[in-house]
Amino acid sequence: ALAAFARPDVPYEQWWAEVGPLMSVQAQVDYQYVDPANVPARAVTGVPVLVDEASASVAGVEVPTDVGTYTVTLSRTDAGAGWLVERISPPEALG
Repeated sequence: ALAAFARPDVPYEQWWAEVGPLMSVQAQVDYQYVDPANVPARAVTGVPVLVDEASASVAGVEVPTDVGTYTVTLSRTDAGAGWLVERISPPEALG
């Protein structure tokens, strides 16, 4: 999901068509007005690391990028469902 998100040079319509389906309904509401040109990351630069798996329905993943490590919060409705993005948090240095 972050590889799809971190593409500031992609036109909004294409970007959203590819990013939106990876997000939960609430995240779609929260991120639908993001301008991809304002996303500082341009590339995922390493392997994502699972950092929080406290429950079967929520997980946190740290994803290294060219501007630092993003934290992606994922959720799913049950153990058989696919994971969806709830939140994409930029590196602390970027705020």
